[in-house]
Amino acid sequence: MGLFDEQLIEIRRLMSGMRDEEGLREFDALSREPWPLGRSLVLEEDTGLELGNPRIASLSTLLWTEDGDVADGRVTLAGPDIGEAQENSLPFGQVLIVRGEFANEYDYYRDVRDAVYDTHLEGFSVRTMPSRQTIWCRASTDAVGSGLSLADLGAAFIEALKSVPGVSAAEAFFVTSSASDVARLSPAATGAQRLVDAMMKMYQEQNFDCETCEYADVCDTVMDLKKIRKKLADDKAV
Repeated sequence: MGLFDEQLIEIRRLMSGMRDEEGLREFDALSREPWPLGRSLVLEEDTGLELGNPRIASLSTLLWTEDGDVADGRVTLAGPDIGEAQENSLPFGQVLIVRGEFANEYDYYRDVRDAVYDTHLEGFSVRTMPSRQTIWCRASTDAVGSGLSLADLGAAFIEALKSVPGVSAAEAFFVTSSASDVARLSPAATGAQRLVDAMMKMYQEQNFDCETCEYADVCDTVMDLKKIRKKLADDKAV
């Protein structure tokens, strides 16, 4: 069992349902010509398309597995791509999935998280609020006109994630079809964030008094959190 097994099963179930309901498109990120990297601040007047305005719908989550099924290099899209939008603002859901081997979950999480945060495309600005699991993006008019796509964004994330030592595969799933479709990702994303918060607290505070911890319910039901707690407690006792 892995830390995010339950959430990964839920995401795969949702992807299957969306494929049956409205169709999904898949792109091979590994075969694409990379979009130029570069930190950009896209102002409102220069914006060709907005993705993930919190007033509409926005969600971002990052999951990993040690031995689960990850389609390396695959970018899956539900909804219109950047150049296909009929409006100037679209709802946006982003799920990144990583497979890898790691000895220290805390360091691994920070490494893959930072790889995502440090990825910037020319003509595309991103504002994230990790505590709320939101991602708010703007693509410049020039970038939209030049053909920037979500496959390019996914390819950049996948390349960045695979640069992290221990990562063997990565894929991306984007949802722009509707606010309600983005909301369908929320239970899995919220569950994943609670697991991450519990893990981070164990590593940072080194306090294993479970009776006073607000995460006792998840630690008691998720085997990998139990293993992490035992390992840290044993190391502390040495």
